[in-house]
Amino acid sequence: MSNLYGYSLKHNLANISTPMISTNVLDPNSKTESKYLHSKTSAFPYTRSSFDVAPAIIERSQFAHLFQKGNSYCLFHSLTLRMVYGGRLLKELFSVFENATPIENVINNYKQKDSLDVLKQVLSDLWNYRLFVKNSNEDVWLFKNLYKIGLNQSEIQHMYLLTTAACNFRCSYCFVEDDNRDLLQHHMTQNTAKAALTVFARLSKNSLNPRVMIYGGEPLLNPRTTFFALLFFRQLEDSGKIPNKGNIALLTNGSLIDEEAIRIFKKTRTTVGVSIDGPQQLHDKARINIHGQGTFNEAYRGYKRLQNADLNPGISCTLNAFTVEKMDEIIDFIISDLKPSSVGFNLPMPRIGNENGYSKLDHSFAVHQLISAFERLRKVGIYEDRMMRRVRPFVNQKPHFKDCMGVGGQIVVTPNGRVGPCQAFFGIEEDKYFPLNVKQLAKLRNSLSSSNIYSDQLFDEWRYRFPFNMEGCINCFAISVCGGGCPYAAAVTHGSIWKIDDRICHQAKNILEWMIWDTYNQMKS
Repeated sequence: MSNLYGYSLKHNLANISTPMISTNVLDPNSKTESKYLHSKTSAFPYTRSSFDVAPAIIERSQFAHLFQKGNSYCLFHSLTLRMVYGGRLLKELFSVFENATPIENVINNYKQKDSLDVLKQVLSDLWNYRLFVKNSNEDVWLFKNLYKIGLNQSEIQHMYLLTTAACNFRCSYCFVEDDNRDLLQHHMTQNTAKAALTVFARLSKNSLNPRVMIYGGEPLLNPRTTFFALLFFRQLEDSGKIPNKGNIALLTNGSLIDEEAIRIFKKTRTTVGVSIDGPQQLHDKARINIHGQGTFNEAYRGYKRLQNADLNPGISCTLNAFTVEKMDEIIDFIISDLKPSSVGFNLPMPRIGNENGYSKLDHSFAVHQLISAFERLRKVGIYEDRMMRRVRPFVNQKPHFKDCMGVGGQIVVTPNGRVGPCQAFFGIEEDKYFPLNVKQLAKLRNSLSSSNIYSDQLFDEWRYRFPFNMEGCINCFAISVCGGGCPYAAAVTHGSIWKIDDRICHQAKNILEWMIWDTYNQMKS
């Protein structure tokens, strides 16, 4: 089966199935027949199996949304992510069943102008995919079940380990480079790193995919602790204290990659990402060092050292108001020169006070550019994380509840051993946002579990922050591909983590609509 999005999907994407093409493609302009396409993927747990048991009176689900492109329509369920494509007939049925309506009446009204077989098939799929329901109680039942699943996604399986607050770059868009943070430029000790990893091993003992991200600052400014952490993680794994094969990754600016770093990365099977924002003239616009000089040569040299050592590094590329207009140049450079194992495009995070140009970025245009980049990259088999966060749930037809693991499943350990849910709040009211202490947690030994973490008031509040529990999100057509975005971005721009992250809201809605019609076009062909 070919993959819908053009990938020989890598890593944990290997099992994603793809929609099959219906052979029932009818003329959308016909007065007697309606174009009717529907996707067939692995059944969503809440999908029905038969129209034969449908009640005599049904109505449209409140989670059914109608999309139009020319004379074609798609009826999409925002919770199950099931779709039915059609023409005039589909549009009219969407309106007819706005309220509870007898099925027999509708069949009698339409059988004179539409094929009875097509009419019954469309109604059958609309019922089976829960786009039509008996009454609103079905919608409530489905929503409550999904809400419980999302809320329960809080077993710790991911940790950010901030081995230093120091950085040798001064990138203009960096959201931690503001005057509102109390960032002491100290390094994490090996004892703190050991305590953090020991705590994580206990917390993630039931995780199928425990993951640690070594982060900063620039983590290679503290090589002693950073290398110790990488080695100790694999020691814990080898001793069975991390029961399942885990992943440990490191994000670096690339300037300090040397032979020792390469040796340790190879020994510990570390996934390395390097921050490069495109070719030199674009990268150096924002990524400068402490002397105000461009850093491209250093970053590129480090990246190529990793690549030449067969470490298959990925790329982290942050877009800003200038570079987002140069996306074609960036993609050309990625494809022809960098040839990374993966790419992640980031949109700038707002600073406190918003003085890093965040407000100058046209987020609607940025989404358009992300989609354009995805279309090009998928042709050469390059994985792009930002888009795939929306593609995975869409193709798997399983909701993406939480875009940020800070709202369930993640701890962040600062250089001085404080523990909180989100690295973006590092340096801001530490007692509030990093309420726990890793050495105190380590003393709990084998009794330590995720429940200890979520007994804390801050962690407990954060795990409830996801779209199925956010005002303004419940009736959104993109609720199941959004994940709620970033609590920090919402707090900085709107004053509360419970507000909308505008960046991700724009992304989710626009990307979902693109996926709907991209699927339609591929099914036709």
